[in-house]
Amino acid sequence: MRPYISLIGSLLLWLMHSFAYGQAIQGQIVDAGDNKPLDDVAILNLHTNAGVASDDQGKFTLAATRGHLIEFRKTGYKIIRIRLPQGTLPAFFKVVMEKASIQLAAVEIAGVARDYKSDSIRYYQLYKEALEFPELTGMQAISHPFSALSKKNQQIWAFQKHYAWYQQQKYIDFTFNEKLVTNITGMRGDSVQAYLQLFRPTYEQLRSMNEYAYYTFIKRTVAAYRERGPRARLGIPRGTR
Repeated sequence: MRPYISLIGSLLLWLMHSFAYGQAIQGQIVDAGDNKPLDDVAILNLHTNAGVASDDQGKFTLAATRGHLIEFRKTGYKIIRIRLPQGTLPAFFKVVMEKASIQLAAVEIAGVARDYKSDSIRYYQLYKEALEFPELTGMQAISHPFSALSKKNQQIWAFQKHYAWYQQQKYIDFTFNEKLVTNITGMRGDSVQAYLQLFRPTYEQLRSMNEYAYYTFIKRTVAAYRERGPRARLGIPRGTR
C-alpha cells in the first residue's frame, strides 16, 4: 500500500541569502536530531522527473522553478514533499529530515492527518524567536530607520512571510490529498495527480468550506474532470462550492 506522503513540517525555509528568481534551487539537508548533513538523499522534481542526490555535505542543486513539487527521500527517514512558492524563490533552502520508525498517521476525516496540529506547534516552537520578532511598519519604521533597513531584520521578516505561506501549503496538501479523493470518488493513478493539480484550492477557500461543502466540491469537480478533462477547469472556479 502506498504510504501517505504529505507536506509534513520537516522542511523549514531559512533565507540564508537574498531572494532570487531562477531555474534552479540550492540547499542543504540535515538530520533533525543532530543537525549533521545528510548525503545521498534522493531529490526529485515531480513535475519534470529531474533528480539529483545530496553530496557529502548535504548540499544539492536541482533544476526547478515556481510551483514545482519537490520530493526528498532517504532510507530510514520520513519522505518530504515541498511545493515551491509562486512568487520569489529563496536563494537557499534548509531541509530538516526526521528519522522514521513508523509510517505517518493515517488520514482522518476531511483528509487531515492526526499529527498536523501538533506538528505545526512543534515547529513554531523551534522558530519561535524569529516568528515572534516584531515587524516595524508605518511610524515605527520611520522612528527606527536603522532597524527597519537592517538586512538581518529584513531577512527575518521575509522568513516570517515564507513560513506563513509554507504552513498554508502544508494544510492544503494535508486536506486536499490523493487518498481522500480516491476514497470519495474512486479515481486513481495519474488521473488523481492531474486532478489535484488542476483543482487545488487556496488556503482561504478550504477554510471557508464546511465538511459537506468540501466533499460536494470534490465530487462535482471530479465529475466535471471525468467528463471534460482539463477543459473542465475553465468552467469551474477553483475552490467553488
